[in-house]
Amino acid sequence: MNTKYLFIALALFGNSVFAQVGELYDADVTEKTSISDPARAVKAAEGQWLALSIPVLDGTHSPCCWKGKWGAMGQAGCSLEPGHTSFGSSSDSPLVDEVIVYAGIRDGHVHKLRVMGEQCPVDGNGARVTWIGNVDDRAGMDWLEDVARADDSDGALYALALHRNDGASKRLYSLARDTDEDRSSEAVFWLGAARGKQGFKQLERLLDELPRGDRRREINFALSQNESREAAELLLEISKSDADPEQRGEALFWLAQEYPQEASGWLQEVIATERNEDILEKAVFAVSQLPGEDSSRMLLEIAQDKDAPREARRQALFWLAQSDDDEAIEALAGLLTH
Repeated sequence: MNTKYLFIALALFGNSVFAQVGELYDADVTEKTSISDPARAVKAAEGQWLALSIPVLDGTHSPCCWKGKWGAMGQAGCSLEPGHTSFGSSSDSPLVDEVIVYAGIRDGHVHKLRVMGEQCPVDGNGARVTWIGNVDDRAGMDWLEDVARADDSDGALYALALHRNDGASKRLYSLARDTDEDRSSEAVFWLGAARGKQGFKQLERLLDELPRGDRRREINFALSQNESREAAELLLEISKSDADPEQRGEALFWLAQEYPQEASGWLQEVIATERNEDILEKAVFAVSQLPGEDSSRMLLEIAQDKDAPREARRQALFWLAQSDDDEAIEALAGLLTH
């Protein structure tokens, strides 16, 4: 699809003014920009699409659709209806100040929600669209949170994660703490991936408040995706002293993935001193995930260390055997013949 700007003016009912909704085309648009609360516009948009604009965080790249495999064949125009494309943004997408939220309304509820960059061409497929434009920050976030809670909408969580207002972080925190597993997981992820230092502070709260289990352990991954230095430090602290052994073990893995230089020395110390076999197993696996030659070298050292715990040596041999490093395989063969 041609991604050039497609400015198709769409006439308003009984008005000579034209409503332009980003780069939406092939749609029958009614403008109601006097409405600042999306919840008040839902009734008017029954059986059609409600469209509104929200301000986004600095550095946000335009969400759009992609054809073919992710990133392999370039950007394509989106559609309000499902298509054969992947959706998201990339570092090649233009930076935007606002995004457009399209919500399909049926029986008074949002049954699907799309978040598009203003510069992303969107095929309306002849749909009717009620455009309310920029909305009040608080009212917009109230509505997005309500949609996320009631309609299990990943799109609403995504829009909240991008929202420029600081209050979006607190709303994601509430969704992470109070909702069911899938929505909670998404909210935890977006706190780490999108909300920076504010998101880190909310993840820190959740670590203290959530009970031991899968939802709490998902904080590890969210911390590994957070851009703040404090997030890396907290992840290291979890790996050292958290009361949940599984949480500690998974923290080791994410440290190796995202902070390999900091992780390598600590992993060696864990393997030398830890006696919990589950944590040892995860620590050696984390070593196997280190980049370059560091992984093979450290695994070989563990396998050769007669003072290392038996389980650690056994795991090191296993992961050496999976290596694509020819020198590591040769060293392993020599080790096994002695």
